[in-house]
Amino acid sequence: MTASNLPDLPCYLNGDFTVLSEAKVSVMDRGFIFGDGIYEVVPAYAGAPFRFDDHFARMERGLAELRITNPMTKPEWREMVQALISKLIASSPIDPATKGQNVIKTDAAQLVYIQITRGVAMRDHAMPKDITPTVFAFANVMKPPTAQQRAQGVACVSADDFRWAKAHIKSTSLLGAVMSRQISADVGAMETVMFRGDCLSEAAASNVWIVKDGSVIGPKKNNLVLEGIRYGLIEQICKQQGIGFELRDISRAEVLAADEMLLSSATKEVLAITELDGKPVGTGAHAGQPGPVGAALFAGYQAQKLASAEAVAAAPAAVPAEAPASRETLLEFPCAYPLKVLGAKSDEFVRAVSHIAAQFDPKFDAQTVTLRESSKGSYLAVTLNIEATSKDQLDELYRTLSTHPMVKWAL
Repeated sequence: MTASNLPDLPCYLNGDFTVLSEAKVSVMDRGFIFGDGIYEVVPAYAGAPFRFDDHFARMERGLAELRITNPMTKPEWREMVQALISKLIASSPIDPATKGQNVIKTDAAQLVYIQITRGVAMRDHAMPKDITPTVFAFANVMKPPTAQQRAQGVACVSADDFRWAKAHIKSTSLLGAVMSRQISADVGAMETVMFRGDCLSEAAASNVWIVKDGSVIGPKKNNLVLEGIRYGLIEQICKQQGIGFELRDISRAEVLAADEMLLSSATKEVLAITELDGKPVGTGAHAGQPGPVGAALFAGYQAQKLASAEAVAAAPAAVPAEAPASRETLLEFPCAYPLKVLGAKSDEFVRAVSHIAAQFDPKFDAQTVTLRESSKGSYLAVTLNIEATSKDQLDELYRTLSTHPMVKWAL
């Protein structure tokens, strides 16, 4: 895949919404040169971001470790994430019956990848001062484990953890994780379970848990393990269901003697490991099969997802889903206001959106419309320059554009 044939997924780059095939970053960005940045992956179900506060808190911890000033406020981050999810749902082939409804279904799950780098500067290992961080994010449809993997569990392999000693930072420098994950990919396994010396650390892209005598045990939080968002969630579910929960050093012998093993991550949620290094996990008649504690955690996870979606659905919407509120709050009416509308490349599309603009601005001049094709030539970005007279006018304009059948989204 090249930049020219990337999918037209909605993305955000340094203050502007666009699509992946149109987003461009300087080759001198320190994220490209050094991997000097952090990232987050926020899952969403039925359009509702899941445990956003926890993701934001971890992102702030990572930025502080790297001495990068957070370039946006928490409300701005939340608004941007929600906008990307809304744009994805409006444009992707998700079952229309789930749009806007409080339904938790596999094909209605989304995720937002966020990346913040130190910014653009000439190459020098020392951290430069007074440069602007690069903020990038995009939304995609989540690809969770299959029903068969849920029912039967998955195979994993083990390896020594050869990564750096600051694994608690969710850094974009992921070469160690890439190499670790390839160990399992080469043999068709789901994940690589890693050990530092004799102690369990984590997997290449997941946290790892064992179950012994009905209790859930995970590696303790330190600089050698990335604290997944599911750390707090699994502890919460265990308390709700009366399941023992403990974080401590776990020896290789304990892992091999575990009754159950589990993976957790944003996409895997809670997934049973039923084979490690070619040998079944567990003992007795149920060896090599998903266990009851893992099943209870997965059920509790689904309940948490539903509760999160219900809470978001019940909360009054602060702004229209498609309106860029962070820009509106800075406007002084009346003012010139450019807005970008994306749709299939056609003259009819340009005429349709220009007609809508004229309905909301009698002074709209079609001669000021600018056009830009996507790199593949399939889509057309139309910039409409209108006179904004009020927030209500803009809200209604965005609603009208967003519901038009020829509009992919309005930015």
